This record gives sequence, structure tokens and C-alpha cells, in this order.
Amino acid sequence: MPAVRDSSGRQVALANNQITERKMENPAAHRSPRLRAASLSLCLTAGDVWHLLLALMVTTLTCLASGALKTMAGEITPIWLTNAVLLSQLMAAPRRQRYWVFAGGVLGNLAANLYVGESLGVSASYSSADIVEVLIAFAFTPRVSTVSELVRLKPLVRFVTGGVLLAPAVSGVLATTLLRGQLNWHLLPSLANWYVSDALSLAIFTPAALVFWTGEVAHLLRAGQLRKTAFLLLLVCIVTAGVFGQSRLPLLYWALPPIVLLAFQADLAGVMVGLLLCLGIAVSFTMRGSGPLWVFPYETMQGRIFGLQLFLVAALGIAVPISAAQALRNRLFRLLRDGERRYRVLAENASDIVMSLGLDGRLTYVSPRITALLGHTVDQVMGLYLPDLALSDDRGALAVALEKVASGESEASQTSRLLHRNGGAVWMETHLRCVIDPYSGNPDSLTATMRNITEQKLADERAAHERAELQGLAFRDGLRGLFNRRHFDRELGRHWQQTSRADKRGNLAVIMADVDAYKSYNDWFGHQRGDECLRTVAAAISSAASRATDTVARYGGEEFALILPGMDGAGALIVAERIRRAVECLGIPHEATSPGIVTISVGVAATQAGQDSDPAMLVGAADRALYAAKQQGPNCICVADVDEQEPTEPELRVMRG
Repeated sequence: MPAVRDSSGRQVALANNQITERKMENPAAHRSPRLRAASLSLCLTAGDVWHLLLALMVTTLTCLASGALKTMAGEITPIWLTNAVLLSQLMAAPRRQRYWVFAGGVLGNLAANLYVGESLGVSASYSSADIVEVLIAFAFTPRVSTVSELVRLKPLVRFVTGGVLLAPAVSGVLATTLLRGQLNWHLLPSLANWYVSDALSLAIFTPAALVFWTGEVAHLLRAGQLRKTAFLLLLVCIVTAGVFGQSRLPLLYWALPPIVLLAFQADLAGVMVGLLLCLGIAVSFTMRGSGPLWVFPYETMQGRIFGLQLFLVAALGIAVPISAAQALRNRLFRLLRDGERRYRVLAENASDIVMSLGLDGRLTYVSPRITALLGHTVDQVMGLYLPDLALSDDRGALAVALEKVASGESEASQTSRLLHRNGGAVWMETHLRCVIDPYSGNPDSLTATMRNITEQKLADERAAHERAELQGLAFRDGLRGLFNRRHFDRELGRHWQQTSRADKRGNLAVIMADVDAYKSYNDWFGHQRGDECLRTVAAAISSAASRATDTVARYGGEEFALILPGMDGAGALIVAERIRRAVECLGIPHEATSPGIVTISVGVAATQAGQDSDPAMLVGAADRALYAAKQQGPNCICVADVDEQEPTEPELRVMRG
């Protein structure tokens, strides 16, 4: 390939050489699009040609066979095979190849008529009528490709209506119209013979041929069915040969019982094979002058052939519906069995207990999981009332939930403790559902699933305990065990709001206490003895505030605070004195104080809470009272008389211990 020169001619030449080398390595990848399309087209038409030739061959042979039967019967057509075989081949062929199957059928039909010596006009008329019949029948079954699909109710009705009843009538009218003047036909007898032979062929041979085209005939060779189906087919052959092999007794319809038995015991493929065998034997004997049809006084061979056709229609009308109903029944049983198997697999391998109950709450099914979770076997609990499995304290709530669902509620859940076989209790969460009868709309039964939530319950209890511990850490002083300043402020605000919302304003008192000369005690005895001293003082103060509504808190350092709801100043003074004496009676040595023991100074403030006042005012008054008490020396109590009009300037009264 010549290189194109430009300002970088060397690079272009190298690139062209590389492209040339790649083309030489893989020439198929660099063909022109037209060549690739032609190659692909050749690959695809191989299957098309196969379907064309197969349809041509099969149609030609079936035309010749049907013509041979017509010649044997005295120019009367007992059955016309061609259209049924071509229709079944069209139904079984892939969508893309159906055009070629149709083309092969047209050519085969025309070729067979020309081969037997018919003129071009007569051959074209026969072929046109047959092809119209096939097209009409196919139009009514466009999406049916197997016998299993054909025998379902809706496709079967469409096939019988359009293929068996309508299509032969249209083709028969078309044939008599086209052949008028070309053949010496009697209109009505010829039309009747055309219609019956074609309808019978479509009804019998379309499903039978479809069995072969789709490979469903292999079902006959299954190990479990082969022996039984072979016996039934042999019985059909023997009885049919016995009925049509004699001409003395009118035993015609005695050939039906083995066909009916075959329809009940075998699948549709076996039924179609049995009808073909019956048809072949009956036609063969009848055209040789034997059989029950020769017992009846028919005037012509055409009458006998028509009687045989009616017999075959009766056999078909009996066997096919039975076989279709059996196929539907077997399919429903298979779906039911598969559904039950899947349900059992899910129920028996689920981590939860799955149950079915009657409306009375008694167990009708229990999954084996109950043994792992509760220790009971399935047989031990079957028929029991579900709440009886729970502990006595939890039975009532479970029974109420059960009654709600049984009365029509869609679902309910209940957490309860169930008794384990070893005597322990297992926390279970039960989900109940109501099963509604689709026909009556009334509750039919109940379902329940039980899940083991013992671990979840234990985790919830641990979490609650941890939350309580965290709450204690948040609102309590870890060293002294009393509430802390945060809790004191929150409780004071809550009591203030409750008291101020009352119809009559209530009393509220606050006491502030401080350990005298605690710093010198802590410096002299050390921190450990100091902490022990505070713990002892805190216990004494807590014991002195005996009401459940009283709040004792460590306000900060060695300072303590009390909230006394509903108490006036006189009552608060009594409590303060009780606290002072409780600490004094401890007798903890402390040389830095004049008594020589650990004492406290106490400040007391009380007032009536109101919307126009602030709890901080009360705390401030008590704090100032405490400061005044400490100014007077250790072991003193100071009471602040809070004036409602002048809350920031309380009158102080000091009491020495």
C-alpha cells in the first residue's frame, strides 16, 4: 500500500504498514460490510432451506397418501392428511422459518396434484383451497406451539372454532367454486365429504403431528409410562381389529371403551397415537369390505365412509376433552404438590415457628422448629389451645389478640413468655393473621409465626439498666451518692411550676448547709478522710430529710442543698435544726472548730411560689442566710424571712446551736 506523504510522512507510512499487517493476520475482521452481510445471510438461509425442503417433502407425501386413500375408497376421501400436517408444522416451526414452511407446503401440494395427472387449473384450485384452510386455522392459533398449550381451554376453543369448524367450510366453498365446470361434481355431497374429511383430519392429525414435530412423543418412552401406555395402545389395536375384523355384529361403538381408558390413563400424546392406530385399522378394514359398517344397509361406499367419519368424530369428541381435563387436573395437582412442598420446605427450615390454627385457636399445624425453641415435639402440641403454651400471667393478653384476629381483624402481634419443656420461660413475639375464604369472604383459619426474642429482651434490659446508670451518673454525685447540682436545679424548677399552678399558691422551702472549716479538716486529715467525712455528713443530712418528696443534693464542694415542697419557714426551721443536730451528734473530731467536732452552718428560706416570682430568688435568699450563719460562727442556723414585695432584701434571723 503506498504511503501518503505529508509533513510527517514517515509516521503515516509506519501506521499504514501496521494496518496492512493486521488485515493479513485477520482478514475476516476487515471485510467490507456488504461481504459480511452476504456471509451472514448465507448462514441464516441454511435453516430456511431445510424447513422449505422438509415442508415440500412432507406435504407431497401426505397428498399422495391421502389420494391413495381416496382411490381405495372409490374416489371418496375418508380423511385428508395434508392440511393437518402442514398446520402442525407451521405451529411448531420457529417464527422466522414459518414463511419457508408455508412456501414448501404450497409447492408440495401443487407438485403432488400435478404428479397424479391433474391439470394445472385443477391443481391450482385444490392447492388454493387447502392453503386458505391452513391459513385460517393457523390464524386462530398463532401463539400455540405445543400440544400442552393447545389443550388449554382458551386455545382449544379457538382451535376447534376456527380450525376444525370454520376453516374446512371456507375451503370447501372455495374449492367447489373454483372447480365448477372443471370437474363433474355433485355440489352438496362433494362439499359435505370435503368438510367432514378435512375437519376430521384437522381435529385428529393436527395434535398428533404436533406431538411428533415438538418431540412430545418422547413422553411415551418415559420409564414410568412406557409399559402402561404400550399396553393401552395394544388394547386399542386388539379391540379395534376385533370390532372391524368382522361383519356380522353391529359392534361399532365397542371400540370406544379402550380409547376412553387410554384418555384417562395416558397423556395427550398417547391419546393421539391411539386415535391414529384406531383410524388406520378402521379405515383399512372398512375399505376392504369388513367391519360393522357393512352390517348396516348403506347404499353406497360414500355412506359407509361418512359413517366411519362420524364414528371417528365421536371418538375424538370423547377422548380429547377427557385427555384435556386430565392434563389440567394433573397440572393442578402438580402445582398443588409443588406449592405444598415449597411451603413445607420454607416452614420446616425457617428460624421462626410457623403455625396454622382453627378459628377456635387450636393448633392444626406446627413446624418442627418448635422443638429447637421450646423443647416440645410437634405431636405434643398439636390440637392444643395456643395461649396454653404461655405462662399464666401472659395467657390473657395472647388470648385477647387471638380473639381479635379470629373475629375478623387482619393481623395482630403479641409479646409473651412461653413455657419451655425444661421449665424455663422463653420470650416469643407472636404475629397472628386471619385467612379469609375467597368465596364467602368470612374468616376461614388463622396463621401464626413465633420468633424468639429472648436475646432481644435481655439486650433491652441491659440497655435500660445502662440508661439508668447513665442517668444516675448524670444526676448524682458519684462519691456521696446524693443528687448533684443539675438535678437540684431541675427539681426546684419543677416544684416551683407545680406549686404556682395550684389554685392556692403553695409553700416551698430551700435549705443550704455547709461544713464548717472543711478546708482545714481536709488539709489536716487528708483527702481520703475528707471524702469519708463528707459521705458521713451526707448520710446524716439525708436521714434527717425523711419525706419522700424532699430532695437532698450536693450543691458544690462541701455545700449541700435541700428542697422541701409544701413547707413554710417554721417547718423548714425544724428540718434545719434536725439536720444540724444529726451532724453534731456524729461527733467527728475536728480541732479547728470551737466545739472540737465537725459541724455545719445552715441557711433557710421559704416562700409562696407564684407566676410573678423566680425560684432563683429563693435559692439566693437561702444562700445569703447561710453566709450570715457562717459569719456568726460554726454550728449556726440563719432563717431568711422572704417578703413577697421585697424578695431581694430578706430579713435574717440567726439561731446559734
